[in-house]
Amino acid sequence: MARNAHRSGHGSALGVERPLIKRLHIFLGLLTFTHFIVYGIAGLTASARPGLERPKQARSTRYVVFSAPENQTDKQVADLIYNQLKLPFTRPMPDWYLRRTPENDLLLDFWNINGIFRVTVLEKEQRLRIDEIRNSAWLFLEDMHATTRGDAGNLALLRLWGYYNEFAMWSLIAMALSGGYLWLSSRPRLRWAQACLVASSALSALIYMLVR
Repeated sequence: MARNAHRSGHGSALGVERPLIKRLHIFLGLLTFTHFIVYGIAGLTASARPGLERPKQARSTRYVVFSAPENQTDKQVADLIYNQLKLPFTRPMPDWYLRRTPENDLLLDFWNINGIFRVTVLEKEQRLRIDEIRNSAWLFLEDMHATTRGDAGNLALLRLWGYYNEFAMWSLIAMALSGGYLWLSSRPRLRWAQACLVASSALSALIYMLVR
């Protein structure tokens, strides 16, 4: 009777704790399902196509009338263009990225999650040439996979994705820990599970030592 009571008490503790952790494990996976798909595609893309380059050819080109004010620095002109064009998902041009073409025209690359808006200030023609260079779907997902709230700046939509992305990263850690607990609390003596744990740990340690 004492043994049965001990088993019953232990079972009741697990009966409350294990289902709760199992639900947490499942719900975290469902909440971040799309992120894991993005992570997987980005990882496979990096493995299968490590030399994937950013596109350089413009998908479309348009011109906008623009007269650069006199006695202004390149940075001031870049900020003026940024505020005037309001290109989607872009941020102000940093000082260190200001360039000029061989013809001495100011060249501004406004990077965004979809590619680049390349703006050339044609001072003699008093207009702007805007080349839209679009990323492939693979590069788009790769950039989305790496975006955090710190990378989003003041862009509300990207900042929201950044928070969601960071939540998914923490969820992955929680799922790994809860998954380990669920294994240990159910069938810790399963030989295949033990072999997988040893193999993955040994492989991770070996790669760490070789890389460091």
